[in-house]
Amino acid sequence: MVQKILVVDDDRDSLKLIGLMLQRRGYQITVAQSGAQALVKAEGESPDLIILDVMMPDIDGYEVCRRLRANPQTARLPIIMFTAKTQVTDKVAGFQAGADDYLTKPIHPAELTTRVETMLLRSARAQPDAGPATMAHTIGFVGAKGGVGTTTLAVNVATAMALPEIGQGKRIVMAELVQGAGTAGLQLGFAHPSGLATLMSKPVEELDQRTVESHLVEHNGVRMLFAPVEPRSALLPVPQVEATMEHLVQMSDFLLLDLGCSLDAAARVAIKLCRYIVVVVEPQRVALTLGQELLSDLSEMDMPRDRVGLVLFNRAPSAASITKSVVEGLLGEVITVIPPAPELAFQAAEAGVPIVQFQPSSLASGQIRDLAKYLILK
Repeated sequence: MVQKILVVDDDRDSLKLIGLMLQRRGYQITVAQSGAQALVKAEGESPDLIILDVMMPDIDGYEVCRRLRANPQTARLPIIMFTAKTQVTDKVAGFQAGADDYLTKPIHPAELTTRVETMLLRSARAQPDAGPATMAHTIGFVGAKGGVGTTTLAVNVATAMALPEIGQGKRIVMAELVQGAGTAGLQLGFAHPSGLATLMSKPVEELDQRTVESHLVEHNGVRMLFAPVEPRSALLPVPQVEATMEHLVQMSDFLLLDLGCSLDAAARVAIKLCRYIVVVVEPQRVALTLGQELLSDLSEMDMPRDRVGLVLFNRAPSAASITKSVVEGLLGEVITVIPPAPELAFQAAEAGVPIVQFQPSSLASGQIRDLAKYLILK
């Protein structure tokens, strides 16, 4: 599981520099620019370690440290004071306030990361009763055919899950596991996404957690792994997919997988890890026929029917499509219907923003948020 570090400093340049140093080492970074904000984030976000500047305008680092130690919820958090104050008396004051380590600016990146790693390791050893790392609640999205909105739905459900009122601070990761012609990155304004392609080109022994995490892109509170846009991209190698999935399930609470519309070897590896599968269908004859075949294949893969949900992505006016009742007669219960919103989808894609954020009050956004809530409970 990726470790979170809270960096506290009122200087934006220092925050950016420290954050970049640590992000390159695979850590998740959250920041605070005041003592008061640090106290709130330390309690609300449960970081694994705090890097705390001394000189801040509202509450200085010594007092922040004392308050953290006085709060049972934060009393055992590792704290590294990081400041330009170099006098011995300053260091003594820091340790007396409850700091575990004291670093002075400027510092070499290698020393900073070494001190952080040492502190985190020491903290882990001090908690022998800690349970095993939790595994993500993994949800796969599969389209009955290309063009039914599978990627759009996966991106928007992930974004909805990241909303505080729905996900309640859970770590959300979405991975696009398709061999080529990836569209998630393009929808969100990334011209040449290469994360998945780069990982798939590496030897398995190089695919450690930090390497996998370094190829995720954060967008609207969701960390995403994008497939390449080139249609001729090579088939996804199963060993690399297995290694990547092993790390993704450990660095997220909810892992959403866009598996495209083909149950190829790579998709089958991913499906074995899924707790639930969302099958996306369109209310028209070709998509429903392919949907029947897809459900049959999932059944042959020993995926129980109660762990498969149908989402009807209605992209045309209801008068021009097959009704929900007919769809359910052919395929089974539909858990939700996404209403037609072609203009909204176009505008959101042009703006590089998911529908649920581009127009939160729309009917389509409401249905997607309801679907996100439903999937969280599955």
